[in-house]
Amino acid sequence: MAPRPSPQTERVVNLFEQLAGDGSRGMTLAEVSRRLSVHKASCHSMLSELLRAGWLLRDPVHKTYHLGPALVRLGREAAGRYPALVLARSAMAELAHATGAHCIAFSVGEDYSTVVDQVRSPSGGGHPMAIGTQFPRRPPYGASTVAWAGPEARDDWLAALPADVRERYRRAIATAKRRGYAVGLHILPDLRLQELALIVRSAEVRSTRLSQLAQALTDELIHQEEWFPSSLARDRTYEVSHIDSPILEPGSGIALMLSLVPSAEPMSGARVTRLGAQLAAATRRLSAALAKESG
Repeated sequence: MAPRPSPQTERVVNLFEQLAGDGSRGMTLAEVSRRLSVHKASCHSMLSELLRAGWLLRDPVHKTYHLGPALVRLGREAAGRYPALVLARSAMAELAHATGAHCIAFSVGEDYSTVVDQVRSPSGGGHPMAIGTQFPRRPPYGASTVAWAGPEARDDWLAALPADVRERYRRAIATAKRRGYAVGLHILPDLRLQELALIVRSAEVRSTRLSQLAQALTDELIHQEEWFPSSLARDRTYEVSHIDSPILEPGSGIALMLSLVPSAEPMSGARVTRLGAQLAAATRRLSAALAKESG
């Protein structure tokens, strides 16, 4: 069973998300109460504690609450885990503006990739991803990251695939590494994804049913030849889910994976190739800058 949600924690998270999205305007007690759908007295108690900790500041004139200085230290500590992110942030903004796609940064671990930053495109882009969202690195997921993994990790990942598709993935991964970017397409069966979403939201979710459906979706995705293509026809249209390219650290490990998430409208293979080339050029520059800084 999924862990029970904590309403108090959800309120704090929602508050910081709201304040971060409001820029410098801030929010009054009444606005906090309305947006969080919580009584003013409860809000006041929560805000007072966050003020005491320095996580919030209160404007004495306008009576508005703002993100506090204690968060600067916390942000610095968190950013210290991802030195490439400092270099990448401006490049991500440029990519989002130039391509019309959201630009997302992932950290890459042995078992999961985790969203650590995101710059939304002013043109709309695709579906944004929450910071902290994780994706497993088990087949067929993680194909983009294993393209730049060491031989042992890549071979272990390939060995977990059914034998009848293993060579196809090997070719697609090799192609992605050679051209500098990987492409994922939208092809998951919509009705079964909807069913999965309903099960996840259900208060009576049964882990066996969820596990069976997730496995069925995974099996189906593994055998879909087009979802992780090794070639792109210039005149054919594609519904692109994401385009990935790594920032490499000295020693060729992945410091960060940058991903472009375009809007859902079909685009030509020629345009996908242009977007991939733009992304790969940016990650090559960032890789060189990171190596120079480290040296």
